[in-house]
Amino acid sequence: MPDLTRIPAFDVLKNGDFRNLWTVKVVNEVSRRMELLALGYLVLRMTDSPFQVGLIAVFLNLPRPFFSLFAGLVADRLDRRRVLIGVHAIYSVISTALLLLLVIGVIEPWHVFIAIFLQGSAKVLDDPSRRTAIFDLAGQERLASAMSLETINQNIGKIAGPLIGGVLIASTGFVGSYAAILALDAVSLLMISRFKLPHRPLGEGTPMQVWRSLREGLGHSMSNRMVLGVLSMSLIMNSLVFPIQYFIPVIASDLLMVGPTLGGLLGSAEGIGNFLGGVILAVRRNIGQYGRVFAIGALLVAVMVTLVAWSPWFTVSFSLLLLGGLGQAGFSTMQSTILLLESAPEMRGRTMGAQGVVNGMGHLVGGTEIGAIANAFGIGIAIGLNAGAGILMILLVMVLTPLVKRHAGVGGAANSTPMDSRTCTISASDMDDR
Repeated sequence: MPDLTRIPAFDVLKNGDFRNLWTVKVVNEVSRRMELLALGYLVLRMTDSPFQVGLIAVFLNLPRPFFSLFAGLVADRLDRRRVLIGVHAIYSVISTALLLLLVIGVIEPWHVFIAIFLQGSAKVLDDPSRRTAIFDLAGQERLASAMSLETINQNIGKIAGPLIGGVLIASTGFVGSYAAILALDAVSLLMISRFKLPHRPLGEGTPMQVWRSLREGLGHSMSNRMVLGVLSMSLIMNSLVFPIQYFIPVIASDLLMVGPTLGGLLGSAEGIGNFLGGVILAVRRNIGQYGRVFAIGALLVAVMVTLVAWSPWFTVSFSLLLLGGLGQAGFSTMQSTILLLESAPEMRGRTMGAQGVVNGMGHLVGGTEIGAIANAFGIGIAIGLNAGAGILMILLVMVLTPLVKRHAGVGGAANSTPMDSRTCTISASDMDDR
């Protein structure tokens, strides 16, 4: 019998609180991915408009450019456990409200957009608090393995959520699918309420100190070329490539001519590839060259999405998205890993918050622009033009930044400052997302 504890990922999972946090994320990801598919089909059925489907991406990500830096500061200053409990309570309340609207038959597109905006606001708080908590529990030495597990749990959701959601939409309608979403949200809330973190002093500060802290966090992100490279690549991917996930119902209906069940299967393809890639990264003891894995992963995703745009065959599209998911595993895992390793302990939350700003801006632009082009010229042209432009810009970032040229943390915070859980204590003058 092999010793599983010798695999880094299994070593991280020996921590009961990390295991609980990881499980909560799995359940929540399944719920959110079911919801994304259900709301996409719901809006498409109500409006028959790809542009309005794209507005789901807009309203979901609208809070991120405005609130992510503040949310990162919250992650650095407040009790992360309480923040996470509050976030999951919000998810449950929103799911309850949408289910009631569906049951009484009065739901309108604007209800969906308000609900998804509130979901996005909660996620802005969720991401930096959860990822900073991961660092608290895993520490520097096991961070890459912990982030690989984070990638795996996200992709369990990406696989199971669309699959279950597609089947439920086809068999029980939107009411049945949302009842399942609410049940999962209730389970997540119950589990996160039992979560524990190592004690740490909480930050304080006047409003002026808070604003100074936000400026310091933004300045730190802009002055570090590795961090700037990651943020630039993230902006490209989130504006030109990743919005395809919001348009899966449109691709399934208009391009591939299949129903919700196969649409859900198509939505799971990226997650399957991402999951497999995350497993590969999680079991490797020495990954090395984080920036190179990150950049090549982004390039692979962009190429596969470009090809999907021109495919009229379900099997081919599914296979391409699966291959793209393999690349996204490298991108997603190394994105947070590089940012955390390149940031001083008191800056980690704010660096992740800057990431949230960039990602949110990308999705706002991509959701609106791709939806508008799809309305005018078709979903294939919209996806293909954007992903093709993304390939060119990825290559440019690889040339102009040190992402593929040096190791993360060399000469940076990770190399100069010890990174155990105690170093996450925040002073009065001192934010995470992706």
